[in-house]
Amino acid sequence: MESTTTSKKPCLVQTAQGFTVSYNDKYLYSKYNPSKSILQIIENLEIQPQTIVLCVSPVLNYGLKELSQKLPDDCLMIGCELDSDLFDFIQQNQNNPECTFSNIINFSFITKTELYNLGPQIIKQMGGKFRRIIRVDFSAAAQLNSNTYDKVVENVTNSLMTYWANRVTLVKFGRKYCTNFFKNLAILGQTTPIQNYFGKFDKPVLVFGAGESAAQGIEQIKKTSQNDYYILCADTALQPLISNNIIPDGVFIEEAQNVITKCFIGTQNSSIHIFAGLSSVHSITRLFKPEQISFFTTQFTQASFIDRFDSEGILPPKNEPFGSVGITAWYYATLFRKDNSIPIYTFGLDFSYSAGRTHTKGTMADNARFMTSSRLKTDANYGAAFNEPAFKKNDKMYTTPILERYANLMTALRDCREPFESLRDRDNDTVVVEPVETTNNKISVIFKQETSSLQELKSLLTGEKQLPPEELQKEVTRLIQEREYLYLHFPDGHKFQYSQSFLNRIRVEIEYYLKII
Repeated sequence: MESTTTSKKPCLVQTAQGFTVSYNDKYLYSKYNPSKSILQIIENLEIQPQTIVLCVSPVLNYGLKELSQKLPDDCLMIGCELDSDLFDFIQQNQNNPECTFSNIINFSFITKTELYNLGPQIIKQMGGKFRRIIRVDFSAAAQLNSNTYDKVVENVTNSLMTYWANRVTLVKFGRKYCTNFFKNLAILGQTTPIQNYFGKFDKPVLVFGAGESAAQGIEQIKKTSQNDYYILCADTALQPLISNNIIPDGVFIEEAQNVITKCFIGTQNSSIHIFAGLSSVHSITRLFKPEQISFFTTQFTQASFIDRFDSEGILPPKNEPFGSVGITAWYYATLFRKDNSIPIYTFGLDFSYSAGRTHTKGTMADNARFMTSSRLKTDANYGAAFNEPAFKKNDKMYTTPILERYANLMTALRDCREPFESLRDRDNDTVVVEPVETTNNKISVIFKQETSSLQELKSLLTGEKQLPPEELQKEVTRLIQEREYLYLHFPDGHKFQYSQSFLNRIRVEIEYYLKII
């Protein structure tokens, strides 16, 4: 006989065609045919390869098996439930046939904490395996936290988009990033540790990007005094400041190509301090004294060779690849100030622009348009005005998807203080800096080990060193997977492949990096 009892706490309720769940005096599945609705949804789904399916609130296992059978082999199902009572109910009833997930292929049920960190974890553990995420609601409980689930899907989507955008960048610049990484690492011990600047400054910090609002910051300094502020800027904002007789205290650079050195024309004899990413262009180090340079580590990719060097204690502090050097400058400004009471003012971090002007006056990009202008080709970049408008202070501004992503990232970072505070406050007054000899010795040892491993790999690939086939594959795979710099710039370099074509290309890269290292 059908039961119609409801309950405040989650509980199973028998119906004529199976079980439903009562919670807060409502049924989470139909009391007439509990599985019908979700089965219809599953039947109508069209799922593309390399898709993550976020299974929201699967309080019972209705539809999960059917979805699993329908999924392409390279897809994944992830179950989640944010309501604590329902989460406990699901966990406590895993022995019931209606609730168990143990027989569902390619399915895993995650906790609230894991759900909130889903995007970064997927990229870290399974980067390159997935391209999209979709949400499927399995019960009415999904409506209890619907906005949060939407936000999770949005964050995972952004993580996946960023990963694949970075992959395109790595294909084009991956080898240059790694070349700069090793060359800069070789002189790291001679430079000033960036940790020396953590928590150091007790006056307002100004951070300049190359957007049009940089002009407002320049005018503010002219009305007061440069000595009233600690001034940081992105590399592209350096020339506008210098042309207005403003010498910034520090310049941040992450660009890997030599073209950015044009921003440093006329600064060789200045007292400017250079804050450079390890993967930034190495030639900049020739323009300044070693003590004028401080390195930080932009983790331009998830790679075991970076983690390996970091575990040896030789890498400077790490930060995520923000994509915008202006955001990087702001991030470190939060670490450089003495405490939260010290204000940080930003100028030129607009992530939007007016029609015809994409940078502030005096920047390299702005000057380049003036130098190439003619009667037929004006100095204004009117093509940029075809992007989506972004309204700002009652003026019509324009932006791009990439700039909009930077703006959203900047907002998210401003709302998240804890990581900055914990990093800056760590051993603030007693920054431990190893002697130059110690650092150089560590780096020298690692470089020798790396050279030895590359030579061993070369001997295995050329047949100079003979091993049985299975042992050969195992050893070659181990040596290469610990050194992603050999292949991360390949178009198919998001994962290692033990194939003749892949190994042939690796063989060429070994010669290149033996010369570099």
